[in-house]
Amino acid sequence: MRHAIVDIGSNTIRLIVFDVHEETEELKKVLNKKYTAGLITYVHDGELSGKGIKKLIKTLASIKNIVEELKVDTFSPFATASLRNLDNTEEVLARVKEELDIDIDVLDQVEEAFLGNVGIRSEVEIESGLSIDIGGASTEVVYFDEEGPKEFLNLNIGSLLLFTANVSRILPKKKEMRAIKKIVLREINSFKFSTKTDKLVGIGGSIRTTGKIIEDLWGGDDKSFSLDDLDKLMELIEDKDTDIIRSILSINPARIHTTVPGIIILRTFMKKFNINEIQVSGNGLREGYLIYKVLGGNDEILLSK
Repeated sequence: MRHAIVDIGSNTIRLIVFDVHEETEELKKVLNKKYTAGLITYVHDGELSGKGIKKLIKTLASIKNIVEELKVDTFSPFATASLRNLDNTEEVLARVKEELDIDIDVLDQVEEAFLGNVGIRSEVEIESGLSIDIGGASTEVVYFDEEGPKEFLNLNIGSLLLFTANVSRILPKKKEMRAIKKIVLREINSFKFSTKTDKLVGIGGSIRTTGKIIEDLWGGDDKSFSLDDLDKLMELIEDKDTDIIRSILSINPARIHTTVPGIIILRTFMKKFNINEIQVSGNGLREGYLIYKVLGGNDEILLSK
């Protein structure tokens, strides 16, 4: 069967089409298409503006045309903080439904954490630890054990949000990097998080891009890197080393402006929680959504609120 998942983020909207083998339930990606909608730039006073709603509708209309051509069996658009944190969420959902007859599933924090954990466990063998997902508008941190997610941090900081609020050009200046770090620390310190662990799994585009940059610059494995690697990256960034700029542009040019804020978030978090290594999972929220909400699988992991 063929299933389409649409992840509506604060900066990008991604369409992924999976073919699922009916007997083995093996997942195969047949399409992975990214649309840069920049919804966060249309948010004013907590509401997505009329122009922003039109941008969302236009993007989803293009996606709907594609999935109709591909003759998918299921079509599942979902959103996280990009729509969840708006003051006019219901208005946005109603407009999309009226104009496109599309229902968007807005995940709450617990659902997002749980489904991300399902995605991680479809690839990584780990009994307990922390996961971190750095998005454009928020960062989700989850402690999980063999039963599923147990403790959550929903940080109101994201790579694009920090770039928009603090960076005057494409790459931040040293003063701007210090300001971003202070904001990240202040946000982390505003929450109580009792869990102690040295096991960290990263999901999402920001962390995958960071791993690929580290692999490109000095070898190693993009699926695992250290706090020392992040320290060396920051030294190159502060020195405006041409190799780091070349690496970002060659690996993911669309993230040239959000990569450094994302690295600062991750490095600050790892230092704060005394974590020296991070493992990178290629699977995350989208795969977890497909496995659990579309296919109804992985029911051995219980949702813990």
